[in-house]
Amino acid sequence: MKNIAQELGVSVALVSYVLNGKFINRINIHTADRIRTLAIKYNYTPNQIAQSLKTNKTYTLGLIVADISNIFSSELAQYIEMEAHNQGYNVIFASAYEDAMRFKSIVEVFVAKQLDGLILAVPAEADVYLDIVERSGIPYVIMDREFTSIDPHKFINIDNYAASAEVVTHLFESGFKRPAAITLQSSLKHLNDRNLGFVESVNKRYNSEFFLYEIPEKRLIDSIEQIIMHAIEQDKVDVLYFLTNRIAMAGLAVLSKHNIEVPDQVGVVCFDQADAYTVFKTPLTYVKQPIAEMSKEAVTQILNPNYVKNKNKFSTQLVIQKSTLLNYSY
Repeated sequence: MKNIAQELGVSVALVSYVLNGKFINRINIHTADRIRTLAIKYNYTPNQIAQSLKTNKTYTLGLIVADISNIFSSELAQYIEMEAHNQGYNVIFASAYEDAMRFKSIVEVFVAKQLDGLILAVPAEADVYLDIVERSGIPYVIMDREFTSIDPHKFINIDNYAASAEVVTHLFESGFKRPAAITLQSSLKHLNDRNLGFVESVNKRYNSEFFLYEIPEKRLIDSIEQIIMHAIEQDKVDVLYFLTNRIAMAGLAVLSKHNIEVPDQVGVVCFDQADAYTVFKTPLTYVKQPIAEMSKEAVTQILNPNYVKNKNKFSTQLVIQKSTLLNYSY
């Protein structure tokens, strides 16, 4: 670093900031490029162990997602990595696959590595293992989950109840008469809030019968076809609200398989956005979570001990496509 500083006529501190990704927005972009070019010429790479000993930081965050194969989890990982990179940090990813013991083992590894912060999607019944993090003193936040045993200031989540209530308002105003929601059997609070928002809002809006179908997650693929066909043919529902993106992907496959027209035969609203929706034969209305904003909030909250949280819960956006409305003309 001294050689680079002397050759370019800048300070060693400036060279250090550029090569370690610190204060990037404050440094002249051309100067930074010259420093990086010379570092490549000299084959310079920072010694991470030496840096950690000097600063007592690893400049690394740990992220445990619920299930990396889930669209929400993968998008969350992408935005968190981008925001951490902007702050000069790296991210180590892991997936708990909704398994409490797997979550515990990953947490133990991350704590042993003395990472600078943890962003956690905690599986059901795994909140008891957060004591491991508490004892370590490592800052952490919880994404997309809530637990009564944990300080609410640690949560970064949407208002799931309000999101479902907005969906029901849309269905009612669009003229649907017999709404149905398909959800997962779960003890997780955010899913139960989503369910409750649907049930209570339907009770306020409708005088007719409505339906809430619950499926064990492990039986989703095996059960979804039977439930959808029963809902349409026996219960005569005219709109389906898929309460997770995993349910939505499985449900849309069933509708395509049976050539069920949306919205002529049944309306559809999905929770979460997915690029795969674009291959469905008609546009789909969906609940869009502000994942980029939530990711920025998570990284900011971890890296700034004195940060005052902006929001208790983030608001979703209902992206309405005309094709989900009744009497829509193609």
